Amino acid sequence: MMITLNTLTTRTGHTFDDHLDRTLTIPVLGGIQAQGDLIVIPADLLPGVPQPVEKWEWVPAEGSVLLDGVHPHMLFAEPGTCRFRGFPVSLIFVDWTVFEATAPVYLMHPEHGATGLAPGRYTARRQREWRANAFQAVCD
Repeated sequence: MMITLNTLTTRTGHTFDDHLDRTLTIPVLGGIQAQGDLIVIPADLLPGVPQPVEKWEWVPAEGSVLLDGVHPHMLFAEPGTCRFRGFPVSLIFVDWTVFEATAPVYLMHPEHGATGLAPGRYTARRQREWRANAFQAVCD
């Protein structure tokens, strides 16, 4: 089934900023993906990240916040197809979150649109910018 931003808005009630084309099909991919300050990496590429064995939560119909901020990055899935290692929704900084899906899931953000993720296990974390001269700036 072809999923567009219009489809996701209808399913979730969440809207997107006006600059985004709501009719384009959202590809579903299985590799590393970034959405603004969130990066999603297949868990098998990060063997050192602890994998939860308990306290999994199912992604509810209204979605789950993966990264909070001015506009949260939300994870949406069909009921019973995606579970995640739960963290408090109000948490501003998330070191890592693990989620696994048996069907495609979608990351949504009002400014960035949506990203489709193929079934699998992923690690999501905040992405940071790094300046080569950051140390020099601190030392001056």
